[in-house]
Amino acid sequence: MLKNPDVEFLMEQALAHWKARGMTLTAVRKIICRTAFASAEAFDAEELLHNARQEDGLISLSTVYRTLSALQEAGLITEIEGIDRKKQYSVVGAHTSATSHVVCKDCGQVIPMENPCLSLRESGAAHQTGFSPKKMSLRIEATCDELHRCGHCSRNGKNPEGE
Repeated sequence: MLKNPDVEFLMEQALAHWKARGMTLTAVRKIICRTAFASAEAFDAEELLHNARQEDGLISLSTVYRTLSALQEAGLITEIEGIDRKKQYSVVGAHTSATSHVVCKDCGQVIPMENPCLSLRESGAAHQTGFSPKKMSLRIEATCDELHRCGHCSRNGKNPEGE
């Protein structure tokens, strides 16, 4: 699992979100949040549950979903529609509200893209039309050039037949 350098900043933001609602960031929520924030890759709820259960084997899927919902409300994660409408989640960076992802049509993997210019370029366009953007998301469905050119993909090890 890749590490997100903004974990502590995001944990502070999550704590502030729950405090603002008169709630506490429980030990289970902390585990789920820290596990989600530590990932630089997109994940689904079941993957998050599996990883969080490494620390607490009693965490339930319903608690994961409730926590994901609260993190979305706080603007700390974003939901991405993967292949076959499967929901995936990605951590929003500490310094931008813009997210960009490529959804691989060959394997369904969701790959975050670093694009610091997205928020600058797109917010300018929104301002020209009389809007003040609060959140931006770009989702691109694509096929893997490496997979089709070389017969394998270094991101997931699959070949065109999915073997």
